[in-house]
Amino acid sequence: MPQLQLSSEAEYSAKENRIRTLQMVQGSRPFTPSEMQIIRQTVRDMSDFRLRCRALTALAYVRDPEQREEAIKLAIERLKDPEWVVRQYALWTLGKLGAKETIPSILPLLKDPNPIVSKQAKKTLQQLGYKVGE
Repeated sequence: MPQLQLSSEAEYSAKENRIRTLQMVQGSRPFTPSEMQIIRQTVRDMSDFRLRCRALTALAYVRDPEQREEAIKLAIERLKDPEWVVRQYALWTLGKLGAKETIPSILPLLKDPNPIVSKQAKKTLQQLGYKVGE
């Protein structure tokens, strides 16, 4: 049993190191196709919410128009994530990307059961120029 745990820890560590490297790009250049594939897989990796959060952070700074479009789609997917913190990161990412076209997808999160998520939804909507009532 401990070997299985170590294997899982080693696997997590390898995945974390790959995505951490991509987080450091921070929009300084477009991602390569293989890097985008790593991000795509990681943002959908249900084995650990921390990996999904890191992938969303990497996507928040993309400047390439095609990659930005994909980043928005991936972040929208994560708005329905079972982990509240991933929903929060998805909202933050959409705000950083200035994704005004996602306002209809964000509005339902104003009533998210987690108050941190609903507060982030309000903040993101405001960032995107949407007037939110108190």
